[in-house]
Amino acid sequence: MRRALHRLLSGSAVALLAAAVVSAPGTPALAADPAVRLHFPDISVVGKDTKTSALFAWIDVPGTAPAAIGKLTVSVDTAGVDSIATVEAFSEFEDIGGEFCDRAGTVITCELDGPIELEGGTNLLPLVPLSVTAKPGAAQDAEGKLAFTARIDGGPAVTAESTVAIGEGVDLAGVIAKPVTVAPGSRAVADVRVSNAGTRPVKGVVLVLLGWDPSLTKDGGYSNCTYGLLTICTFDDVLATGTSYQLSTPMALEIPADAAAGSRASAIGAWYTPGDFKELIDVAPELDGDIFGPKGTGAPAELRAVKAAKANQVDTNLDNNLMLSEFVVGGSRRPDMAAVGATVTGTPGDKVRTKVGFVNNGPGTLYHFTFDNVDPSTHITVPAGLRAIKVDERCVPFAYDADVEFPEGGPEKDLTGASEYVCFVEDGKTAAKASMLFDFTFEVRENASTKAGQVRINEDFLTLAEPIDRDGRNDSAKITVQASGGSGGGLPVTGANAGVLGAAGGVLLLAGALGLLMVRRRRVRFTA
Repeated sequence: MRRALHRLLSGSAVALLAAAVVSAPGTPALAADPAVRLHFPDISVVGKDTKTSALFAWIDVPGTAPAAIGKLTVSVDTAGVDSIATVEAFSEFEDIGGEFCDRAGTVITCELDGPIELEGGTNLLPLVPLSVTAKPGAAQDAEGKLAFTARIDGGPAVTAESTVAIGEGVDLAGVIAKPVTVAPGSRAVADVRVSNAGTRPVKGVVLVLLGWDPSLTKDGGYSNCTYGLLTICTFDDVLATGTSYQLSTPMALEIPADAAAGSRASAIGAWYTPGDFKELIDVAPELDGDIFGPKGTGAPAELRAVKAAKANQVDTNLDNNLMLSEFVVGGSRRPDMAAVGATVTGTPGDKVRTKVGFVNNGPGTLYHFTFDNVDPSTHITVPAGLRAIKVDERCVPFAYDADVEFPEGGPEKDLTGASEYVCFVEDGKTAAKASMLFDFTFEVRENASTKAGQVRINEDFLTLAEPIDRDGRNDSAKITVQASGGSGGGLPVTGANAGVLGAAGGVLLLAGALGLLMVRRRRVRFTA
């Protein structure tokens, strides 16, 4: 989680190329030229530090049906910035996903081979990653224009431009605090600090946090913050050199009184200059409002010192911008989690609803939304004699048998048919003696093998924080298959393994879709 988050917060647009285009030879071609808009952020650079971002295209496909486009040709004319900056396309030295770039003078031309599948509606397509570096001797405030052109097959050319400027170098530093042990039922104050580690005053800062839930902020949240997938707080203060600052009204995490001992929560984010932050969010000016969310309606958050320009300011050392404040719940209520298997009974063709997962044997409650390490990442291996035909929305395919054709459109469009799944819990809670089960429907195969499958929890390669489970001996359970007589075609429901569940009783199902998340997004509930 933190590796993925650090990539996001470091502002590397190249990471967005993970959503690279997919060839789909069977998709019909567009009947008419789609509407295309190009976008590359305005960038400020300084010294020897290189900035990287991607040229994106917004492509509007009429209607709702998918369609395909052919070869896409992109050119980048660097003549307008040639005297102040060096601009390179990544694929000049590395082939990226079928993309080929060549350079003639100040013009970089890149070709993306088609067909390229697009969904009906608006598509965001990364075209080419570009690196920008200031040339030695370039004067502060000097600027120029990059010119972009794109053409789909023989269609009309689409143009755009962006500004490259020489900025002023500064250095912001966040604080990586040591984990603090807190008591159940207490109010833990997050260590949110920033320092000016450079030699020039910093004119304003932006704090970006992952998932500060506005529903628990007092008085409607801070008016200089927005609350969405990211929490973003803007400060107009001038930060003096060699000085550290913290929030005048601290952010605090309310620790539930019955939280399991060892539960770990994190406030994680990064600090930016206003110019650097604008570049970070400017990869796509039409991003959904869920990313940023509404502004708070309470008093503004303020910075206070804790120790006694026209130019766009550019942070020359982004590696030290990360801030992290961690809390670990103390006490003696460290829980035991146990895997919950099942027995599937049926004849070939039967569709059998089955629930597997884990039980919290207690003591202490697992708060999945608040804490990082209370989800054991349930790993399910489907018995060879069964095929998953309905999958809990909190689960994602993890592996397929060699003879199984990969689902068209990828596993995000079809969850069925995998040989292994991983299930994540991100919301709600699992009280002591309660279970968290995942709902599957399996179809019994012809000549079904009775070889058992397995449920495993707390595996090292799937957990991203130290698990709180105090006894690993019951972290696996079998999914067994029993052949039975009958005409088939029914929908029997198997119960969870009663010997494992004990007094746990009913099933605690979560409200809301968790989506297809192989990397779990951890959100911390902080209040002002």
